[in-house]
Amino acid sequence: MTGAAANKAAGESLVLPSYIALAVIGLALGAVMREIRFDDPFITYRFSSNLASGLGFTFNPGAAENALITTAPLYALLLAAPGALGLDIPTASYVIGVLSLIAAAWAVYRLGQQRNHASVGFVAALFLLIFPLMWLTMGFETPLFVATALWAFVCVDTKRIVYAGILGGICLGLRGDGVIVVGLLVIGCWLFVNQQPTTNYRLPISNLKSPLKLLAIALLIYAPLALFLALQFGSPIPTTLQTKSAQAAAGLTGFYPGTTYPEGALLLLQAMAQQSPLFVFVPIAIGLGVYRFVQLSVAAAQAQGWRWAPHVPFVLPVAWAVLHFGGYAVIGVAPYVWYYAPMLPGLACLMALGVDWVGAQFPRRGIADQVLITLVVLPLLIGDLNIIRMLQGATPPDPSQLASKLLPETKVNIYRRAGEWLNDNTPTDATVGVTELGVMGFFAQRQINDFLGLTQPSHLSAIRRGDFVGGLIRNQPDYLALTNINSLYDANPQEDDWFRAVYTPVATLEDARFWGSPMTIWQRTTQPITPTIMLDEQVHDLGDSWQVTGVAVSAREVMTDTPLIVRVRLRAGQPKGNRELRIQPIAVQRGDGLPVRSRVIRTDQFRSGEEAWYDFPIMPYLDSRPGAYDISVQWLDGGPEVIAGRIKVPVGVAKSAYAQVASLSSGIGVEQLAEPLTGCIGATNTVTVTWRGGDPTGVDYSAFVHLRDASGATVAQHDGQPRNGSYPVSVWARDEAVPDPHAVAIGPTVAPGKYDIVVGLYNPADNARLPVDTSPFRALDDAVKIGEMTLALCEPQ
Repeated sequence: MTGAAANKAAGESLVLPSYIALAVIGLALGAVMREIRFDDPFITYRFSSNLASGLGFTFNPGAAENALITTAPLYALLLAAPGALGLDIPTASYVIGVLSLIAAAWAVYRLGQQRNHASVGFVAALFLLIFPLMWLTMGFETPLFVATALWAFVCVDTKRIVYAGILGGICLGLRGDGVIVVGLLVIGCWLFVNQQPTTNYRLPISNLKSPLKLLAIALLIYAPLALFLALQFGSPIPTTLQTKSAQAAAGLTGFYPGTTYPEGALLLLQAMAQQSPLFVFVPIAIGLGVYRFVQLSVAAAQAQGWRWAPHVPFVLPVAWAVLHFGGYAVIGVAPYVWYYAPMLPGLACLMALGVDWVGAQFPRRGIADQVLITLVVLPLLIGDLNIIRMLQGATPPDPSQLASKLLPETKVNIYRRAGEWLNDNTPTDATVGVTELGVMGFFAQRQINDFLGLTQPSHLSAIRRGDFVGGLIRNQPDYLALTNINSLYDANPQEDDWFRAVYTPVATLEDARFWGSPMTIWQRTTQPITPTIMLDEQVHDLGDSWQVTGVAVSAREVMTDTPLIVRVRLRAGQPKGNRELRIQPIAVQRGDGLPVRSRVIRTDQFRSGEEAWYDFPIMPYLDSRPGAYDISVQWLDGGPEVIAGRIKVPVGVAKSAYAQVASLSSGIGVEQLAEPLTGCIGATNTVTVTWRGGDPTGVDYSAFVHLRDASGATVAQHDGQPRNGSYPVSVWARDEAVPDPHAVAIGPTVAPGKYDIVVGLYNPADNARLPVDTSPFRALDDAVKIGEMTLALCEPQ
């Protein structure tokens, strides 16, 4: 019997015990890690729960945006079955995950058997089964996806084309990156199936029947799901990947701000090395495995020409790891621990190849293999034990520490309590705002708005630019569930005065093991404040080719107990990094202003010429001076000041229900004086004119106040903008009473007696008076008589 035949026979004799051993190990680990939960899978669970409850295949039933925000639509459909049976969906998903990981290990073992490397396959399966990163995907669709892909590779390896195509189609439904798996299946089928040996080193280009058959079957299996998703959501492609890419552009990742996918892999290696010095043997084993893999490939190529692949073990899992890593790195996906899981089967195979090759160099092969395998297994088990310790209540490390990246999330418990509180204490039609929507959304069963862009893909451009707080200001949900730290990732509005004027706390939840504790649930106590009033749509230069192209506000009249939201539209110019944009309503006379509000604008994240709205909530001072205010926009680091739009703090005078009002025109009027006035000759006397606002006007008229004798001659007068320019006509509201004091100086030569008080408005640009409607109070020169003043010589004071 040849060595290869003997190896194959020995491997076959150990098949059943090996499968049993892998199952026992997997079930044992599954039992001790049964409490492991993560936030993200609960997004998928909610799709399943809603479908099982008859609410449709959606996350937010009845929401304006029905987005496909689960990356695993087929998995969500599968989980609806246990949900319909009344089973706990998270528990069912965990059980599926454990069984899938065991099945994945079996598939790796089978791939080794197919290439006369049964013992290597068993070791690779063992490594995969105990790898801590795989257990950090429990509850996700990832274990089932990995198992399905690996068994599809087995089917290609054993020339079962139909089964490979079916499994490939299932992979497409489970995850979008199943495209990589199907591509590898087609290539593997092209290289492996029905190819004749060749010695001229040319790629096989004939016999495409089997690969095309496999591809057709995969697409046919996926087609019904794709059609269903297209009809339901407009596209079969989940928006999640697009969202995660936008978050990555803004610096939001599962690791640290700005971490790329390749950098995340290096951080995971560092985190594992911190857990145990023995972890150094894992990358060593991978490196040796790469060497051995290349060595076997070259040897097979020399012997068989381009028909080398069937004679090299684990080609497809290794190729999958490489393509997965490269694809995720190229498209700029944000790094999360579970995004590295599809690489683990290939890495486990390389580790096993490396250990096997080194062991073969020793005379006493059996002992050497045991020692080498132990050196790799120990650091992996240490990682598993750390996970188990955390599940049993150990104090978690600070999230800024690398060690936290290899441990279960400690936020699930408090998120669940928040969701259950919302379910018990809020109306069924309430909207809830959160940053992380999985667990809270699942248990709250309310319409969820998340501030990271998942439920509202229309806001992804804002997420890409790092505008996380904008989602809160735009939506203003009925309730908010916010952590104490980084409640909106890089912002925490909970201490802002404008926020507390709109929301009030209704519950506080504590959890000492959660870094963001306490969590506060807020209820909105006012109507939503939305900046729907457009003040200005002209183009204004902001410097460095940046422009302000629009300003809108939530109210023209500022109430001192109500927040004002100023919305500014920017058009991108030159990228200048992070710049702070300052907004302030400034008194028209350039005196006092309302509070300043500024926000960091990430100018580098704008596309050329892109326009975007930014919201600036302002809480006016309680003693804000009545008057008109211009909206000032300017970069804090310099540049032109843009004045765009005008608002006002009302003068606060109630109009008299008994006053006679004389009409000028355009709805503008003036009240008659309630009683005659008296004044002193040779002194300055105050005449307060009470105007009534009319139709909106873009002209800031000046007012004149005349004292006229019986012949109509003017003996004294005062001209000026109403309220000394602080409250121009352009801000008057219809029927608003505007008291306007005028200081009229009476010359010493004026004779004592009664004089008419005649007033009016004129355009200071051309001195043209505002016409006066016909009335008993109308003067012939477009003026209005409002009363009389009696002048007399007064004793010196």
